[in-house]
Amino acid sequence: MLLRIDSEAELYNPYDPTQTRINDKVYSYLKSFCTEADYEKHLSDTLQIICSEPVDINRFRSVLEAEVQKDLDEFDRQIAQNRKRVILGYVIGIVLSAAGVVLALLLDQVLLAIISFLGTSAVSDAFTTHSRLNPEIRRQKKLMEPLRELKFEVIRQ
Repeated sequence: MLLRIDSEAELYNPYDPTQTRINDKVYSYLKSFCTEADYEKHLSDTLQIICSEPVDINRFRSVLEAEVQKDLDEFDRQIAQNRKRVILGYVIGIVLSAAGVVLALLLDQVLLAIISFLGTSAVSDAFTTHSRLNPEIRRQKKLMEPLRELKFEVIRQ
């Protein structure tokens, strides 16, 4: 991977005077390499920064690692939140389905249909989150791994 910059300041967010936040465009560019097709190829990649000035590569590495970790933590938060939603969905779905069966014996069919529909919907939503959303988040999380393992090289022009 190549990254051409005029000065080290371009690597960092221009609104951050401490230069501890990566520039959104730089980060977006680096994340563009995090695709399924390129995953294996980028596992041992070197990021070559082409610049006419010296670049503090250790500072950039730590800023990039912090940004990647922030994204990975957000993925973990989403997965944990989805797990709670899945459990709640399954519980509500099972309770409503059981209530539908009990009420079918005691009450009219319209109420039974409504309760059964709500129970089935809750279970369906929980299953969708469990089988589709969380695996997709885990896949995105895995694709970020090459950014954590990048080697860096500065090429002075």
